[in-house]
Amino acid sequence: MSQPWYQTWFNTPYYHDLYQHRDLNEARGFIESLCQKLGVKEGELAIDVACGRGRHAQVLASQGLDTIGIDLSPESISFANQFSHEGLEFQVANMLEPLDVPKANWVFNLFTSFGYFEDDAMHAHAILNMAGALKPGGKLVLDYLNAEKIAAQLVPENTIQTELARYQITRRIEDNSIVKRITFEEPDCNILQFEERVRAFELHELKTFMEAAGLDVLDQHGDYDLSPFSPKESDRLIIIAQKPLDS
Repeated sequence: MSQPWYQTWFNTPYYHDLYQHRDLNEARGFIESLCQKLGVKEGELAIDVACGRGRHAQVLASQGLDTIGIDLSPESISFANQFSHEGLEFQVANMLEPLDVPKANWVFNLFTSFGYFEDDAMHAHAILNMAGALKPGGKLVLDYLNAEKIAAQLVPENTIQTELARYQITRRIEDNSIVKRITFEEPDCNILQFEERVRAFELHELKTFMEAAGLDVLDQHGDYDLSPFSPKESDRLIIIAQKPLDS
């Protein structure tokens, strides 16, 4: 049985090359703004779910949060471990399974690190596991794409040239998902093709997952400055939900 696309594509050097602009400096700007607006407190515990190579987790820790970054990829966690220090650690974990972490004040799922799974029951289960990692009163922060705006402004195709490769990228909407196909040629003339497939969830669908997981949805925002969410205009969809104090 072949692996899901996110287990193969994310582990290639080409993924990191294509998205090299998503670096620590980019992460620092919006995570610092987000933490300030959320009112995080020094010493609180944060879990960064699907942390990748740890760029967001590093900034969360710099804001005074004791941070645990988790990711499905052993390769990404091995890379991230070079940044570990007191107050910042990383571990391999799958959001489709109960998370073996201390109960946290904050669970972050950032930069559309969600929506990858084959069916919505799996998405609902992932949200349930994130909710299970929260202590009573703790908050889940889900940072997702704004599917309505992306669909309205979809760029059907473009080309990106880096020192490593020339990437031909096509985009389409298919089966309620935003599908990006990336084709490129390796130096030995081997042509590779990968596909990213992310569910085009609307706000009400994500809220349903959270409410089913026992969370109270507090607010939704359209950017990291926590401005109001507009389906037609916002670049992001950031949902903040809280685990009830009596749970």
